[in-house]
Amino acid sequence: MDAMYQNMNRVYEHKPLPKKLWNAGREISRLFFSGDRWNLSFTQVNPPVHRLSWDVLSEIFLWSLPSNGFQPLNTQGRISSEPLALSHVCNRWRDVAVSTPSLWSTIWVDRPREVHIAMVKLWIEYSRQCPLILYLRQSPLGQSPSTFMDAREHELTDKILLILAHQLHRWKRVTFLFTHDAQLSLLNLPDKPSAAPLLEHIHMSTKAWDADNKLAIERIMYSYASVQSVVVHEFLSQEFIRWESLTVLDASQLGCPTESHLSVLEHCASLRRADLRVTQDHVDSPFVRPTRRVHVPCLSSLTIQADRVDLAMFFDCLVLPALEGLVLRYSSTPRRSHDPHALERLVIRSSCVLKRFSLKDAIKGDAHHLSFLRSPHMASLLELYMQVDMTNNIIRFLTLASTEDEDGRPQILPNLQTISLRDMQGDHVDDLELYRMVVSRFPGPGLDRNGRYSGSLIRAYFHLRVKGHSTSPVLPLLVERCRERIDLRIFS
Repeated sequence: MDAMYQNMNRVYEHKPLPKKLWNAGREISRLFFSGDRWNLSFTQVNPPVHRLSWDVLSEIFLWSLPSNGFQPLNTQGRISSEPLALSHVCNRWRDVAVSTPSLWSTIWVDRPREVHIAMVKLWIEYSRQCPLILYLRQSPLGQSPSTFMDAREHELTDKILLILAHQLHRWKRVTFLFTHDAQLSLLNLPDKPSAAPLLEHIHMSTKAWDADNKLAIERIMYSYASVQSVVVHEFLSQEFIRWESLTVLDASQLGCPTESHLSVLEHCASLRRADLRVTQDHVDSPFVRPTRRVHVPCLSSLTIQADRVDLAMFFDCLVLPALEGLVLRYSSTPRRSHDPHALERLVIRSSCVLKRFSLKDAIKGDAHHLSFLRSPHMASLLELYMQVDMTNNIIRFLTLASTEDEDGRPQILPNLQTISLRDMQGDHVDDLELYRMVVSRFPGPGLDRNGRYSGSLIRAYFHLRVKGHSTSPVLPLLVERCRERIDLRIFS
């Protein structure tokens, strides 16, 4: 559940298995549960998994890797060893793995050491001509020495970059997090816009004291014509980014006041996804309703982290006609004011159809949380995620009323397919209220053409303090009633 607050692309991402993988899994299950399964042994020459074709086995290998190429920074990276581990199972798996170039196209180097040089060369050889996803991170500043650190880290980083530089034409997504002096090997990269025709994403932090080399590296990296997605860490890098070409912007690592974000968004006519961190500009400045309007016509997904700032002025300046997903994360520090109607005015002004909404807020009281959801313009919501001070009033609000419109569909948030509620620190919610809310949104008894029960609710995830969770007779009944109808998960 925590991943939904970390994903900048979508509030919820569901990827169905390809048909080939689904059929292969059914075939393996059929062989195992058939009467012949008792004849299987560890010495059998041809077990069921070896009956899979090369292309199916190769696709299974690819699905074993993280979908984004590598995992978040707060988890230990496994990507560099996974293809190697798959190739060491047996001769056939090795042949399939080595014959699958895309399996080796993600190169993960965390805290460069001597052993990484040979690994990078091997990955480049096996990846052939596949586009490369590169991750290169040096040891964080101030970290105590350990067996995973090498005193020649800066030198080893340059050696690895020299190897990768020969494959510049294959770079697709790069993440370079440097904590030492500027890596001079990057200064030798060609600054021609066509030199890296596949490079679309740059996440680079060059924390170096030599500002001249730092700026030169950023000028070269951001000069490539195909770059359309960036993660901004420092103010200096903004000088070379071509904002008009961006489709994805992640500025969550760099806190800026409202005016700075608005000035950037004015130049991002092609922006589709944005992750912003809005900070307070002047504590004692009076709130003035702005008349400025910033149109971002293509922005469909917006994530905002608010640090001690009221977002009302930010919302009042925006016009987002394509907005579908909105994530709001308020810090625990009290803010100056809270205008619950500013967000509603944004939706009305933009004439957008909001489908996904996520709210994380530590403020006490449910009036602020429910004020926006009460708007009739929220009836289009398909996915709702709330990590707030959970109360029974919120549960009752989400419980569908008995009043229905002419075609039999409920009137309050009738289209919700996903509900996720999280609060492990507040008061205990009533188990019966939770039961009523889920049951009120039960799908109908009939199956649709996809083999699912007709109706709205498909997924319900709860991470709550529930009264009597260990002895409650209601929760087991709820789980039983939801079986084979919706995906229900309760953590209490």
